[in-house]
Amino acid sequence: MKVILKSEVDNLGLAGDVVDVADGFGRNYLLPRGLAIKATQGAMKEAEALTRSRKAAESKTLGSAEAAKDALEARTLVISARVDERGSLYGSVGALDVARVLKERGHDIPRKRIDLKGTIKVIGTYEVPVQVHPQVIATVRVDVVDEEGKVTVQEGGAIVNEDDVPLPPLTTETNELEELAEQALEAAEALEGADEDEADQSSETAESADEPAAGGDQDQTDDAEGSSAESESEEDATTAS
Repeated sequence: MKVILKSEVDNLGLAGDVVDVADGFGRNYLLPRGLAIKATQGAMKEAEALTRSRKAAESKTLGSAEAAKDALEARTLVISARVDERGSLYGSVGALDVARVLKERGHDIPRKRIDLKGTIKVIGTYEVPVQVHPQVIATVRVDVVDEEGKVTVQEGGAIVNEDDVPLPPLTTETNELEELAEQALEAAEALEGADEDEADQSSETAESADEPAAGGDQDQTDDAEGSSAESESEEDATTAS
């Protein structure tokens, strides 16, 4: 059956297009819903009118569509998902998910205009065609990532788990800080050793000073005892006389 579309139909055409469809699809779906009319001789004039009207409307919005295309292609659309250690998604990312995130970014584009073949099941970067206008198609960069940030994709497509990645080498700044800390520790130890030496020297000086003093006291004691003995001798002599 040949019909004339009165409005856009997914995977079929735009308003004014003359298309061939299965008889059952035309009679049971397109015609009852007013989406198309039979392509009779008289209806062909209506088809031409619909086509002219559609193209006039498209020409008015072509400039804004080009601007929308530039905006979409200037940024990467990031979609977070739960993944296993191999980077496989628990579920998948489809056209509906892309449409939802686009809307969150301010681009209200119907799912049917997002030409994502199948679904995305592994993290990575994908290019998805998005029809922003009948004459304008943008290639949107979609980056599907691990929502926890542990599993990433290296250059070449290798999947890497954060737990398997070795720690990065110490930076120059860190090395300098550690070197300064070691120098400070060595200076503190040297100062502590100097204090101990000074304390030992002070102790030795004090002991040396005490020894003569002790000897002097002994001499004074001996002198006192000698004087006492002499006095006793004199007293004995006087008594004998």
